[in-house]
Order: sequence, then structure tokens, then C-alpha cells
Amino acid sequence: MMGSGLVFLMLTAAVMSPAQGQGIALTFDGATLTCPGGEGVKWVMKGSDKPNDGNKTQTVLAEQGTVKGEFSCEYTDNDGHPVTHMFYLDVKVCENCYELSGLMAVAVISADLLITGAVILGVYMCVPKNTGSTQQKASKPRTQSAPPVPNPDYQVLNQRTRTTDVYSALK
Repeated sequence: MMGSGLVFLMLTAAVMSPAQGQGIALTFDGATLTCPGGEGVKWVMKGSDKPNDGNKTQTVLAEQGTVKGEFSCEYTDNDGHPVTHMFYLDVKVCENCYELSGLMAVAVISADLLITGAVILGVYMCVPKNTGSTQQKASKPRTQSAPPVPNPDYQVLNQRTRTTDVYSALK
């Protein structure tokens, strides 16, 4: 039970979008940032002096397939107080990629488990079952007999007459 809860938690964490609720939309060639403020938004990118158009959205194009940088949008709220929202991006984008939704990920994993179970069931059904109630005996039972007698054509080695060469000690 504990293992299935952990798997569910990990799957949920993997499926949730990290940019959810942050005003970030990823496209195949970059990202679009949306500032939650009203009119007169000023966008600032750390380390860049690019001009700003004052819109609520800022489009950042990818350089070599990566959108990376620190961005902030500044605006004044209804009470006249300045408000700043920070965005940090370090994402890879590509033209041939597609987003995998949480429902699709769960469906793929479930289908994989069902197919694996079907293969296991098919192998189980095709393999002959050993009931274990009747033991099959060997076709030719072994007889217990004495070891064979040494061949009388060979004479036993005399230890005194043997040479002491390197390989003569091997038996």
C-alpha cells in the first residue's frame, strides 16, 4: 500500500507542469511570459538592454534550442505601489517535440502494464504444468556397483625407482 502511494505521488509530481500558474507558455521556438499586472508593464531581462513595448506579454525566442535567463515585470497596482514579478527560465525547446499530458502518461503506463500482464498470462497458459502428485521415475535406474578393478595389464609404479624430474610428481 505504501509503495503504490509513493508511485502515485511521483507520477503526480512528474505530470504537473512547473510553470502552472506562473504565466509562462512554452512554444516550439521560445517562451511567452505573461505579467499578472495591468497596463504600463515594464519588462527587464537581466544582462540585456532590449527595448520594451509595455505589453502584458513578453516573447523570448530560444537561442540554440534553449530559453535561459532571469526576467522581471514591473507595474504599479491600483494603490500606486510598485509590484515586481520575477521569472527564471532554463528550458529546452524544439520543433519536433510535443507535450505529453498527465492523462496520456497514465494511459501509456497502464497499457504497458496490461500488455505485460497479457504476455505473462499467455506464457503461463502455454507452459505444461507439473502437478507434482505423480513423480516420474528415470527410464533406466542406476545400479549400485563396486568401482571397476584396475587393469592387470599395467604394473603399479614403484616409488623408489621413479625419477625426481619436474613433472614426474604429477599423478
